[in-house]
Amino acid sequence: MADSAPLRIANLAVVLLLGGRSSRMGSAKHLLEHPATRRPLYQHHLDLLVELEKQGVFPAGVVVSARADQRDQLELPEGVELVVDDPDKNGAIGPASGILEAANAKPDATWLVLAVDLPFVTRSSILRLVASHARDSPVSLYLHPSDGNPEPLFSVWTPRALEQLRANCREGKSGPCRAAKDVWGGKVVEGRGGVSVVEDDCVRDADTPEEWEQAVAELAKRQQLRPGATSSQPSAPAPPPFAPAPTHSISFHTALALIDDLPLPQVVGASSIPDPAFSTSNDERASRLPLVEAAGGISSATVRATLPCPLHDNSAMDGYAVPSSLLATASPDRPVLLPILGRIVAGDPPPPPELVAALGTHGCWEVMTGAVLPSAAFDAVVKVEDAHEVGEADRAGRRVVRFVTRATPQQHRRAKGEQVQPGDVVLGEGERVSPEKVLLLAACGIAQVAVRSAPLSPPRRPRGRVGIVATGKEIVPLASLGPGREPAPGHVVDCITPFLSALLHSHGFEPVVLSSSGDSRSAFASTVAAALVADPPFSLLVTVAGVSRGSTDHIPSSLASLGISPVFHGVKIRPGAPVKLGFHPPTPTRASCALPVLSLPGNPMASAACMRSFGGALLERLSGAGTAWRSMDAAQARRWAQVLPATRSGSSSFWTVPLDAQSGLPSLESAMARRWTWPGALGSLAGAGAWVRVDVDEQGASVAWRSF
Repeated sequence: MADSAPLRIANLAVVLLLGGRSSRMGSAKHLLEHPATRRPLYQHHLDLLVELEKQGVFPAGVVVSARADQRDQLELPEGVELVVDDPDKNGAIGPASGILEAANAKPDATWLVLAVDLPFVTRSSILRLVASHARDSPVSLYLHPSDGNPEPLFSVWTPRALEQLRANCREGKSGPCRAAKDVWGGKVVEGRGGVSVVEDDCVRDADTPEEWEQAVAELAKRQQLRPGATSSQPSAPAPPPFAPAPTHSISFHTALALIDDLPLPQVVGASSIPDPAFSTSNDERASRLPLVEAAGGISSATVRATLPCPLHDNSAMDGYAVPSSLLATASPDRPVLLPILGRIVAGDPPPPPELVAALGTHGCWEVMTGAVLPSAAFDAVVKVEDAHEVGEADRAGRRVVRFVTRATPQQHRRAKGEQVQPGDVVLGEGERVSPEKVLLLAACGIAQVAVRSAPLSPPRRPRGRVGIVATGKEIVPLASLGPGREPAPGHVVDCITPFLSALLHSHGFEPVVLSSSGDSRSAFASTVAAALVADPPFSLLVTVAGVSRGSTDHIPSSLASLGISPVFHGVKIRPGAPVKLGFHPPTPTRASCALPVLSLPGNPMASAACMRSFGGALLERLSGAGTAWRSMDAAQARRWAQVLPATRSGSSSFWTVPLDAQSGLPSLESAMARRWTWPGALGSLAGAGAWVRVDVDEQGASVAWRSF
């Protein structure tokens, strides 16, 4: 591949540590054969390091640290230096001995430390670490994704940090992690010496035959490697793949029928609790209220956005970011094979520009929905469903993806501010602050609204309690942002939780916001397990995000592990196709454990459409209320189907439209004046007052609507 200017750290050298005398693996670890290149592990690493040296990444050279008895086993490339790690001289201080021997040979150098213990290192992971090393950082270490602990054997050490390591060893504190913590004066975290990984396996070691077997088995499963791999043959690197697609998507009406069939009790006292109503007082004085408390009130002033929406350029799909020009001729007969240069998950900061430049543009980046994109050169995203990993690595050890369809510029790519720009009107004076307007206002950075005719307080005896579990490390609570402050690139404002809270209040239910679990599977499982036995019990549990096919989308498997059976997963709707409904049945000892669990997609409009439809159906079942959807007659349906973009046969689509001021019905004239793009456009909520749903089957289109 063609690279741009290489990354540079002044006077950077690299030392490859070959390890100690342990024979647990059956043979010396550095002599194990790497399956991708069929070369001993140390030579596999050196091939990569020497290539990077030639590109200027290691101006101070490449060094191997080995014991004296290992010297005769080595065939070193020309220019690679050898330093002898003498444990008799240095004492039993582990890898610190080899690091310090190298530092003694080049005392003014900054060192990238790499061990054969990490056999799945890739070129891109090395370049990311180098690019992430700040000039004023004494040491930079990758952080393990599982527990956040630093990895000392894949790290960058300056002379200052090496002097700390040397001093610690003299005092009997030989661990590199301890030295890194001491030189920073506290725990190593992101921004203080810690670097997040893009490829999880790059910091994966295996010190025992059992760990080798586990690593090989897991990687074989991920990449469908040949079954004969053994503990002496570690497999090629691979981060977690995309999840398998839902096996069967159902229609919108089938999903509603399944909800109707659930054994849900009507909540006690529901019929005696009125729906929250708006104050009928003639008091026109305005009150400035927090967003959720203002829901149901009438805005006393025009409200303008303070944040753009989206906040940053990002991916609209799980898939692969590519330069569209690379796929100009892609077809099933002429597939294009591209290496994966890195991975970006929603919530990750943008990769350093130096890293992106060094990796070049002949390749693709694995991206999850909502992830920032590596650079403007990667101007298209190919859905994961439209590409296929070939299961083999290229000569640089990178996974390879096969593309068989063309890509167009800006495909599945959301541009910053394309929906709403700062200063745009998002709520007019006299408009009702509906739950959907809460969604829009929160996304645009509005934390408070001045309203008159405010809603009454929630009922003293709510119909039931509904738990809300937000997931995704990218979400930032609106309350945590100061005036005029934007979330960091890669992060988004949590607008869905306020929307859900406002909607639940409007149905007479008490929203209970449970601990956000980020991308942690264990934290999510712990929160849901506690919700199953909560006292008083929940009537419904709603989870947000993590139900699609991204590598962090663990919600379906996590719920299954807790005994929550799927009712459906995948509905033929836009937006919101990955929506999932599960059910935890009652147990003989605890009847209150019967609990529906609705898992919403992370896209705000998809979440809103699914909550209004499937969440609304569940709340109506629980409260004994009727449906709020109203059908249009055939003539109206034909006119609306002609105005809105086409819906695929067998599917349903949701659109937000203005209401006619006189009739209170969806305004066809206003809809005709709009420029329709796709049904997930958050900006379409500005000026809108209703959902319109278009269902298409072999008989044609039918249309229903409901107000916000």
